[in-house]
Amino acid sequence: MKLDDFILWLLSLFGGLALCGARLGWMLFGMAPDMPSDPVALDLWERKRRWMVFSELSALPAFATLSVVIGKLRDWPVEAVVLFSMVLGALGFAFFLDALQTIVRKRIGMDSDMKDSAP
Repeated sequence: MKLDDFILWLLSLFGGLALCGARLGWMLFGMAPDMPSDPVALDLWERKRRWMVFSELSALPAFATLSVVIGKLRDWPVEAVVLFSMVLGALGFAFFLDALQTIVRKRIGMDSDMKDSAP
């Protein structure tokens, strides 16, 4: 096993752990769908929602970059890198659409009745 393989394996492990940890954190300590009336709790609620949107928006470029780096380090043919980036891009695009939905709802004033349907 080369050092490049070990680094890719380690980065993939940490990426998977971060994704699972974020999902478990969302399931266990998820944010309330209704805005709290307390100003301090409202500030924390808005900050949590803002960072959730930032993380979802960053998923698309992160997955695309990861696929290109892995393909380059593993000396894959260009076609395989393109297919791999399309698969990971589809995953990132789902996160991107969820974040975009949150932003659009806030812009048009539908955020007051927004319900979080994520389990």
